[in-house]
Amino acid sequence: MKKRYYFSMLSLIPLVWGFGFVYLVFHQSIEIFLTFSLIQLILYGIINTVGIYFIYKPIDRLFVNDTVLIEVPFNDSSNDSSIHRINHLTRYSTFWAFFLGMVYVFISIAPILLFPSAVSSDVFEVDKIPLIYVYADLIPGLSFVYAIFPAFIIYFLINDYTLDLKSKIFSQSKINYDVGKKKIGTILFLVFLILVLFPALLVILELTVSLELKEQMAQFTQLNPLETVLINRFVVFIGMIISVILLTRSFTKPIYSLLKTINIVSKGDYTAQAPVITGDEIGILTKEFNEMVKGLKEREFIRDTFGKYVTKDVANVILKDKINLGGEVRLCTVLVTDIANYTTISEELSPQKIVKMLNEYFSVQVEIIHNHNGVVNEFIGDSIFAMFNVPLDDPNHATNAIKAALEIEKISASRQFGNNRLLTTRMGINTGMVVAGNIGSEDRMKYTVIGDEVNVAARLEQLNKQHGTLILLGENTYELTKNHFDFSQLGDFQLKGKEKTIKVYKVNN
Repeated sequence: MKKRYYFSMLSLIPLVWGFGFVYLVFHQSIEIFLTFSLIQLILYGIINTVGIYFIYKPIDRLFVNDTVLIEVPFNDSSNDSSIHRINHLTRYSTFWAFFLGMVYVFISIAPILLFPSAVSSDVFEVDKIPLIYVYADLIPGLSFVYAIFPAFIIYFLINDYTLDLKSKIFSQSKINYDVGKKKIGTILFLVFLILVLFPALLVILELTVSLELKEQMAQFTQLNPLETVLINRFVVFIGMIISVILLTRSFTKPIYSLLKTINIVSKGDYTAQAPVITGDEIGILTKEFNEMVKGLKEREFIRDTFGKYVTKDVANVILKDKINLGGEVRLCTVLVTDIANYTTISEELSPQKIVKMLNEYFSVQVEIIHNHNGVVNEFIGDSIFAMFNVPLDDPNHATNAIKAALEIEKISASRQFGNNRLLTTRMGINTGMVVAGNIGSEDRMKYTVIGDEVNVAARLEQLNKQHGTLILLGENTYELTKNHFDFSQLGDFQLKGKEKTIKVYKVNN
């Protein structure tokens, strides 16, 4: 990065040499061209190198072998000379280029005023130049061509470098700048002044002076007024091409950088952040985009966390406010599971082993329930309370609940959990109308279902223990699924807490 800055600033040498060559074509004085080329080499080469060394020195401390060393945030280090220099590098470089240009203008004009015969040529007899022409034409023209215009080009050239420098620092240290107070409109206005208004005013001034001094001009130059104007315009035209290219890059580079990050975020990577490399409206837009991505990251974290309690599909729907959390009556199939002989097992194991066993057990059961469009609503000790058709609609909720139960039964019979234990799972399934919604206090809420049908499912699970069965379901569930499974009626039972008897069925595998 350091070499690039040096090359950017030293590009003033070929730039002013190019301008000088254009004047050579018209003035046809190789001696003057070589003399001023030597002056330009000393001024824009040697002296410029010394100046840019001190300009860049604070920034150079940030790097070792092109690796960023800085660790502190930029917005917390306003007094740090290195950070301050990065923020003002474009400004300092522009002022330095303008200063060198004005020194060169002084060196160019001084011989005309002090030693006119020494710089005369076949095309120009300098000792016959009127002073008004020097002050009203030569000095403004040379100041624009060798001071204002090179400084204008350096501004965008170093600005382009600074954009890449900030991007590099961000990529290595994830450090972003605070946005500044620059305005794109102000920059465009200055561009208009330097590329349009100033050249137009110079043309008017040059033509006015040349026409008024037409007879006097004929005494010191063979060029007509139009030719003298064309010389400066040709130089400005070359510079305008360079300026437009750099101007375009200064606006498109941060936009492309932002678009690159937008593409990354659009693919689901919410850790991406765009470097804030400008202090104008584009920088503000980039900063706001980064804040938006942080919000998306937090939302994704909530969705992932919520997805541990319900399926991610349910979490997405709830987060999009498509579910009535205030309470609604829904048809629901409830599945309640319990581990047989859990009390005996827990007495044999240490707390750590119990937790390990239950975590393995629940991980398998939850995946099965989710795969059949169910939602695990709660863990109660060794029991699982799951619901189907709530909160998302599922026309096959009863069938899916039974399928989930059968798969749980199969897995429980074949897979060992914790310390190589086979666990037998008893399950009760019941279908009916429930109230679904948020239940709790202002500080803690829970989305669940309540109603008598939920209690029936729990009683059916307990009934398994008395009859040596593993899956029992109520008659409402049976009526919805009788054409999909082979059932046997266990009988009519008056469940605990119920006045009426209900028909109870078991699934034949």
